[in-house]
Amino acid sequence: MARQTDTRGCDIERPATWKKYNATLCTDCMALCCYLIVEVTTDDLIRLGITDEEEVAFDMKGLVKRLKKEGLITRCNLSKGKFTLATRKKGGCCFLDAHNRCSVYEDRPEVCRMHPTRLSPRLGYCPWSPAR
Repeated sequence: MARQTDTRGCDIERPATWKKYNATLCTDCMALCCYLIVEVTTDDLIRLGITDEEEVAFDMKGLVKRLKKEGLITRCNLSKGKFTLATRKKGGCCFLDAHNRCSVYEDRPEVCRMHPTRLSPRLGYCPWSPAR
């Protein structure tokens, strides 16, 4: 299901509709990039304070079980070292607050830091839609 707010906004499922990125777009956006699948690494989880080096080194299976039980991840690919973050009931990253802003911005995952200039379905473009 495409998330689109109005005719000026982009369709998150169709990167061809995305706007050329510039940093000012983020100030009045409804954070559609945060509705993309977010894959994180153990380094991201440590930076977020969700786990520590000891748990990663000695109890990875326990970590995965705990994060699933806590509703923080939905999947894990241990061979690639990737965890898929859970989403809120209404969609979007589990770290979005009530105003669709990142609640962990300073410690956000590396994939979020790289979007959309270094890692994106369409490099240099973002699924901008105006905030309501």
